[in-house]
Order: sequence, then C-alpha cells, then structure tokens
Amino acid sequence: MATHTKESQSNFIHMVFFWLKDTSNKEIGAFKNRTITFLDQVNSIDSYHVGIPATTDRPIIERSYTVALVVTFEDKKAHDIYQEHEAHKSFIDDCHHLWDSVKIFDTDK
Repeated sequence: MATHTKESQSNFIHMVFFWLKDTSNKEIGAFKNRTITFLDQVNSIDSYHVGIPATTDRPIIERSYTVALVVTFEDKKAHDIYQEHEAHKSFIDDCHHLWDSVKIFDTDK
C-alpha cells in the first residue's frame, strides 16, 4: 500500500480570527468581500481562504469567531511584505471598528 503525504509548499501560514460586532449575514458577507478585495492586491500571498465556522460540532472545536482568514506565504519575508502592504494597512484602518476582537496565529516551518 502506498503512502501519500500532502504538505503545503508554503512555509509561513498566517491565521486571523475575527469576532465581528454585527454578526448578521449581510455584514458577514460584506466583511468577507472587503477582506478578499484587499487580499487580491497583495502579490506576496501564495494562497488564502476566508470563511466562517464550519457546522462541525464537537466540544473541542472553537466556533465562537465570526470570520477566519488563512493566508499562506513562501516565507516570513513574503509575510512581512504583506504586513506593510498599503492594502493591508487600509483594510485595518477601514475595518477595525467592525470587530470586537481579533486573534492571530502565525506558523513557520
């Protein structure tokens, strides 16, 4: 039997979890669209995913956040470019009033 291993080609992963003040479907959709719009402007990103909590329901799963963002990069240098990108800074300036809390988790190989 063959064993297959899947591993991301990205070396740096940036995960952001937002707890929005307004959790209506309309506002969540608008926030997701604003997030995607800024992400599409940053060339140092390998890939991204913007989503809401899945319907999985086990006691260990954290589902209290409103929107999650997972961004992959070739390395920390590419991540640092993203952090300083004008689109990222504008997104924070324009949207920070929309959330109560944000938690960020970064991983590196």
